[in-house]
Amino acid sequence: MNWKLKIASILISFFLFSLSGSASDDDRIVKGKVSAAGKGLAGVVVTDGENTVITNKKGNYTLRVSEASSFVYISSPSGYTVPVVNSVPQFFQPVSFSEKMKAVDFQLQEMAVDDSKHGFVVWADPQLKTSEEALLAKEVALDLQELLDDYAPRPFHGLGSGDIVGDIPALYDSIKSLLAPTEIPFYQSMGNHDMYFTKRSNKDAEQTFEKYFGPAYYSFNRGEIHYVVLNDIFYLGRDYFYIGYLTEKQLAWLEKDMAHVDEGTTVVVNLHIPTTLNEQDLKQFSYSTISQSVANKHALYEILEPYQGHIISGHIHQNSNTIISPCLIEHNVSAVCGAWWQGPYAVDGTPKGYAVFEANGSELSWYFKSSGYDKNYQFRAYSLGANPEQPDFVTANVWNYDPEWKVYWYEDAQRMGEMDAYSGKDPETAKVYSDKDKLAYKWVDARKNNHMFRAKPLDSSAKITVEVVDRFGNSYKQDLE
Repeated sequence: MNWKLKIASILISFFLFSLSGSASDDDRIVKGKVSAAGKGLAGVVVTDGENTVITNKKGNYTLRVSEASSFVYISSPSGYTVPVVNSVPQFFQPVSFSEKMKAVDFQLQEMAVDDSKHGFVVWADPQLKTSEEALLAKEVALDLQELLDDYAPRPFHGLGSGDIVGDIPALYDSIKSLLAPTEIPFYQSMGNHDMYFTKRSNKDAEQTFEKYFGPAYYSFNRGEIHYVVLNDIFYLGRDYFYIGYLTEKQLAWLEKDMAHVDEGTTVVVNLHIPTTLNEQDLKQFSYSTISQSVANKHALYEILEPYQGHIISGHIHQNSNTIISPCLIEHNVSAVCGAWWQGPYAVDGTPKGYAVFEANGSELSWYFKSSGYDKNYQFRAYSLGANPEQPDFVTANVWNYDPEWKVYWYEDAQRMGEMDAYSGKDPETAKVYSDKDKLAYKWVDARKNNHMFRAKPLDSSAKITVEVVDRFGNSYKQDLE
């Protein structure tokens, strides 16, 4: 009979162990409520970054939280705002199971105006390294503040496309404070200069970012548009080496998040490293650009295929728009800091500034806002002989160009046709960054870009006019002498 007693003992021990495991799992169940003005909100997505649930008709939810998760957070619904602290939207709450968790509740506020017509701005690569640079960034923030005043009362929010600081976490509070007077929430994404790169692997690379800004990937809703913020920085644990890559954990979460979004919805995805650089990069992976574009980009494209998608990125300090498919376009936004605060331009000649998007229902329009200039400043043209690379041509740098734009030239008021695109450097940028003695970073220089245009006048003494027409029919002109 001893063997029967032994088996019974083993079975009882296993049963008790299973109960212990179940109790432990139960300890990781979080309950709470999402409400506004005391009334529960139904259908709000709640997540821990792995699992997702939606609130019931009373606004209540029950969520099993993964051991690897540090936050419980919501995808805030359209028509409502979350509290904002020093420019950071409070859509998240940290969780810890070292002691018994209380209910994790979220209090929202109903918007005073219809948010189906709203706007957002994109700040890419402020990349602060010094307090002096923070003062320069404040000038751009003041420019933004004036722009927002012109749009009032249309609701706006900000998207930060990474590299908030230049490896100096102590400056996070500075940029939060200079953005706070804009009175709009800024939804930040993590850049390679925001990662905690002294750890041995990617697991904790987002640790410092999350301390200041909350989860490294999340979503929210505004009007008829669904917004997603992702972290595509993958740290390889070797000094400062990283690649553009979306982890399976994020992609699996994104699939669950998008399951709550109707097909055909306009979706805006914000991240730091561009998913693609150009048509060649779309077609074929290259090891030479492994830190400049996302290696597994097509996995993201597949998830976004049923939607009208816009991907917004930074990282390159240049401006470009790439048509990925008829339903997907990527906007690689030039840097707030220009060329690392060394002068007025980024390396492709785009003035330091930010992108502005206007939403009208599910439709988006956009433009680039150069800091210190009117919103109609959309290109810079050079008269005959002013561009050393093209001495026999008039040239123009159209930094927010995409294939739907038209670039015309006129000779003595007569339209002569479209200017020819070419790859080259912006002459003014090359001149500004040619004197290395004036630069803190001697490696800064003008780089070739693909939004330069040229035309060869028939009469060198004629009056030349350049006209740029964007994809929305807006016309911008510059007369050349």
